[in-house]
Amino acid sequence: MDARKVLGPDGLIAKTFAGFESRPQQLDMADAVADALDKKRQLLVEAGTGVGKSFAYLVPAIRAVSARKDYKVVISTHTISLQEQLIRKDIPFLQSVLPGIIGRCW
Repeated sequence: MDARKVLGPDGLIAKTFAGFESRPQQLDMADAVADALDKKRQLLVEAGTGVGKSFAYLVPAIRAVSARKDYKVVISTHTISLQEQLIRKDIPFLQSVLPGIIGRCW
């Protein structure tokens, strides 16, 4: 599952939800996260408000976990509000877009 197939202008989210806007910065970040996970390297990313950072790291993380047995990704946040956003909004949203994949990861 390539992040562009999910987050791109013709991706699963765009096909499923009207009004979704693909963002080049989000796609670049998702590619960098995927590359870091594939190469088992650290990555530091700074991105402004509205880039879609959560999806940019969640989609490659889901791909990595679903592709490899016994592979784990831990996501640590600075605030409880972001934790709640991930658990109550972002992950359920991605579950609706990627129903067969994300269920195995959670």
